[in-house]
Amino acid sequence: MHPERSDTGRRTRRYLLALLLTCAFASACDDDDPPSQGTDYSTLKRELGREIPFAMQQAGVNGLSLALVDGDEVVWARGFGVADAESGVQASEHTVYNVGSVAKVFTTSAVMQLVEQQRANLDRPIEEAIPGFSMRARFSSEPITLRNLLTHHAGIPEQLEGGFSPRPLTLTERVEALRDEYRVWPVGTVYAYSNTGFVIAGRAVETASASDFDTYMQQHIFGPLGMQHSAFRLTPAIVERLAKGYGAPSPESLPPYWLESEGPAGGLRASADDLSRYVRMLLNEGRFENQQVLRPESLQEMWREQNAGHPLDVGTRIGLAWDLSDLPLEGGGTVRLVEHDGGAYQFNADLALLPEHKLGVVVLCNTEGSGGLVNGLAREVLARALAAKTGAKVVASQPITAEPEPQTPETLSTWAGLYATDAGPMLIEVQGATLKATAGDLVLNLVPHQRGYFKAMVQDTPLWLSFRQAGSHTLLLGYSESQGEGVLGTRVHPAVMPESWRARLGTYTVPPGASRELLDAVVLSEEGGLLVMTFTGVLYAGPVVAVLNPEEDTLAVVAGRGRGRGEVLRVEHASDGDWLTFKGIRLRRAP
Repeated sequence: MHPERSDTGRRTRRYLLALLLTCAFASACDDDDPPSQGTDYSTLKRELGREIPFAMQQAGVNGLSLALVDGDEVVWARGFGVADAESGVQASEHTVYNVGSVAKVFTTSAVMQLVEQQRANLDRPIEEAIPGFSMRARFSSEPITLRNLLTHHAGIPEQLEGGFSPRPLTLTERVEALRDEYRVWPVGTVYAYSNTGFVIAGRAVETASASDFDTYMQQHIFGPLGMQHSAFRLTPAIVERLAKGYGAPSPESLPPYWLESEGPAGGLRASADDLSRYVRMLLNEGRFENQQVLRPESLQEMWREQNAGHPLDVGTRIGLAWDLSDLPLEGGGTVRLVEHDGGAYQFNADLALLPEHKLGVVVLCNTEGSGGLVNGLAREVLARALAAKTGAKVVASQPITAEPEPQTPETLSTWAGLYATDAGPMLIEVQGATLKATAGDLVLNLVPHQRGYFKAMVQDTPLWLSFRQAGSHTLLLGYSESQGEGVLGTRVHPAVMPESWRARLGTYTVPPGASRELLDAVVLSEEGGLLVMTFTGVLYAGPVVAVLNPEEDTLAVVAGRGRGRGEVLRVEHASDGDWLTFKGIRLRRAP
């Protein structure tokens, strides 16, 4: 749920599967869970019960809770470590965590309920669902629909105004604030993850149901599932069980109501026990106990690949909110994985399913930077559960094997240029028989290998990259053993900076006396004749650098394709000087 930190570069996230598979020592844990009525999961629980604490120790994780579901049965649910170290409260399956973007699959479930009742339509203009909805645009485009929003293909920016509001903002206020913001891409152009897009979808739930979002979720999702300790707004019952978060940023620096203001995108608090009820419903064709919460055809649509064949979505397969992938099996074949993870300040979560085998898992954690452990553990639990239930074994991720293969300077020059990447602007140049990639202080020597791969060494770790032409776009691809290929950046051709923008170079901040915002400062500078923006804020792990493409005297656009790119920086002339507006936040030039 972090604006950029939790999801930028998600395709290159390194899981800690090897740690879980190879740990040789850990304190034994008691296991009081009742035996499953079907498959024997005792070995899985015993082994992981020893391995998880050791993996947590190595990763610096304080507390973790999980639940494994087989069909309509929770076959393992427990906690590890501490929910609150200072108070000595141990983590359990009943501990409540911020689950971040896992909220998006719940918002999607609400949308699909309303679609079933013909009170919402996935493919009609969003203006019909939200009367008065309006955003600026720099281009002509198809109308935005709920389907576009739920698949992150609506071209909606990450709009961050009001992060430190003294109260939770309503979804009406959040959507109204978009009137002065620009859409970033024409509909369907590229997968660009957007929390704001799900805020809009949540507002559509309100208008279609004639109810506020939180009330609708309680009455139609949480209530029927018996999720008594799950909510989008803090309640005394939630606070009593809520885990304490650990790691940067410090609690006092966090925006107090931002999760509530962004509820449909990432404001859910829930326990592993409660989420296991949702998983049971999903694995049983939308039915929970005696209630049909979702129709089977709604689940099929949620898990159907919505962006098949899209040239710019390399490595990304998405349903309605859900991430889709296929895990290879020993002896051939694959097993379908549907998944959504989330990060919310000092918390990480993952909800993953193997629908065809009626297996699902929830993993929750209360420590910043634990996403790799959480995602890796979720997949590892499912892999071992699948082996226990069916005998099928997921193939361990295999490293890329390719031998060096020289290329001519002419061929190498095909890929030279400036790229907008997750690491910031990256200049790729021909250097003899290799390519040299420079992004800030990061310098990589890209050695050509077989099958179009380029290999670089980051300390002692190999990094595999390649390039691909997708129509008029040149893509820089990265490879992860666990997640395959994904787009790291796109080549850009920004305009040389005009004099009008050169006169605006400098530092811009929220002025003294104004409400604090999620951005602390925006710095405009010149590098090689190009306009470059660097911004900082409490939710960013460090400075974020982007090349700007000046389009008008008062408007510049973040170069590149994908999340966070295509966003607009606006200039407003005032009697006290120029003001900048970026991500909905107004900043004035510092003296």
